[in-house]
Amino acid sequence: MTHYVGLDVSQEQTAVCIVDEAGEIKYEGMIATDPDDIIVYLGSTGEEYGRIGLEAGSFTPWLYHEMIAAGLPVICLETRHAKAVLKAQNVKTDRNDARALAQMMRTGWYRPVHIKSKESQKIRILLNNRKCLGSKRIDLENQIRGTLKIFGLKTGKVTTAQYEPRIRELINHDPELQTYILPLLESRRVMLEQGRLLDRQIRKLAAGDEVCKRLMTVPGVGPIIALMYKATIDNPHRFTKSHTVGAHLGLTPRKYASGEIDYDGHITKCGDAMMRTHLYEAAKVMLTRSAKWSRLRAWGMQIAQRSSMKIACVAVARKLAVVLHRIWIDGTEFQFGAQEVAA
Repeated sequence: MTHYVGLDVSQEQTAVCIVDEAGEIKYEGMIATDPDDIIVYLGSTGEEYGRIGLEAGSFTPWLYHEMIAAGLPVICLETRHAKAVLKAQNVKTDRNDARALAQMMRTGWYRPVHIKSKESQKIRILLNNRKCLGSKRIDLENQIRGTLKIFGLKTGKVTTAQYEPRIRELINHDPELQTYILPLLESRRVMLEQGRLLDRQIRKLAAGDEVCKRLMTVPGVGPIIALMYKATIDNPHRFTKSHTVGAHLGLTPRKYASGEIDYDGHITKCGDAMMRTHLYEAAKVMLTRSAKWSRLRAWGMQIAQRSSMKIACVAVARKLAVVLHRIWIDGTEFQFGAQEVAA
């Protein structure tokens, strides 16, 4: 008889529930959150498993890859879908959550989530760490600016390179203030150096990757966006049609139809927010900075003329998601197209 398993994963322990085809609970318990312990427990029952489900979370990639390597049919569940099921319970406990997940596996009423490869996870860590350094540096700069305003010292508009000399100039007359500000300036300098180090790693990684080099033939797409797209999509063949990538990244309109009401709303904003933001930035660069004509740019400018530049950027961002996927699948480069000459 086939059995189904629900795993409710937490920091230290994981609640396990195993049900049969009729939905009756056969085994349940608490196990240390470690793939080896979970694999041993599931193997000790001697049962055959149809599906093993766990919610997407911090430990999911680690557990998923180890359990797949052990030959177990593990599935990662979409968090919002699982939450809707778990919310129906009157009493929320780890044991009850594991029971609900096991029943979801048995009935097949779930939405699976793709777990990225270790290569894609590492690329994403590199990009996230670069973003973290940049945001913390900006926090330090804003802290210094706000501190100096108290004494009427205005930083003004300065570039990244001009920032530290300008701050030193403002606090040069006050030794006591220097002891408070200089540690922040030193921390900012280190963050800049380490940020440049990560930037060099990103450029080197993108330059040595054949897929990224083809993606970067698209106007507005540089090393960061190319690497992020590759890490986000991970496996392009999991999308049977390229146009579904736009919906996967939350760049298609919401739909609401009930009774006599039927309208399209704003974009869904599902999927990876960081990837969606960078695609929007790439679209904006293509429409406002790119000097070379392309069919995609001309199409976006037509939308901007009859609506707004913001809407045009969103539309082009969705198109870019589709085009990048097609380039990846076909092994081609961006086609600018032939510009039509007015008669």
